[in-house]
Amino acid sequence: MNKGEIMKELLELINTLEGELDDAVNCLPEYNSNTDSRGYIDAGRNTVYELKNKLEKLNEVDIPGFEGTMDELNNLINV
Repeated sequence: MNKGEIMKELLELINTLEGELDDAVNCLPEYNSNTDSRGYIDAGRNTVYELKNKLEKLNEVDIPGFEGTMDELNNLINV
């Protein structure tokens, strides 16, 4: 498995995790007692966004021949 394939798999996993965390927030009832849970989920989402941004920067540096944007890479993954 080469770097490009590993990067695609990592991005797929991150996109899945991002969707799962979004679903968790959307399914969580809006009670005051859930404030802490919502905060932890939001913190997890922020960590996922940060990880995604760092992988994007790594992608720009470490995958020779790919000069596209993150959206273009996501389009390749979702083909």
